[in-house]
Amino acid sequence: MSEKKPPRDPAQRTNAPKALGLALGRLTRPIMKQRGVALAEIINHWAEIAGPLLTKETQPEKMVYASGAGHAATLEIGVSPAFALELQHLSPLIIDKINGYFGFRAVEKLRLKQTPIRRPESVKPAERIRRPLSADERAKLEDLLAGVDDRELRQALENLGQSLFSASR
Repeated sequence: MSEKKPPRDPAQRTNAPKALGLALGRLTRPIMKQRGVALAEIINHWAEIAGPLLTKETQPEKMVYASGAGHAATLEIGVSPAFALELQHLSPLIIDKINGYFGFRAVEKLRLKQTPIRRPESVKPAERIRRPLSADERAKLEDLLAGVDDRELRQALENLGQSLFSASR
């Protein structure tokens, strides 16, 4: 003979509604542990997130996730030494912009690393357009290069001479 169990209290049901945040955290944690997803998104859209001034002076480098911190991470940003103090003061604004871009708290704090900045092609200053040399400038350059026999050296010196003559006007 089996004993009948008393009916469960509805509040103790296992399929009771739960906060969406609890389920999302559990579901997305394995994905977010890859850690490259958010950083790749930040790097690819840095100009959009940070704006033109910060794009010229900074570059996101890596994200460090503390254990038990959930999704929030520390973003390491390379910054040109001349701009480091300014960026330190702008840190709360940058964190807000990054988190606003993602729609959740992806970055908790910034760690600044002073380093030379490798600017993307779209941000590099435009190359100076060389003007054609006048006949006198061309003749003077040829005269200066008359004694150079090495072809590669001659080409390098000719390029330098063209740049110098072009800039002198």
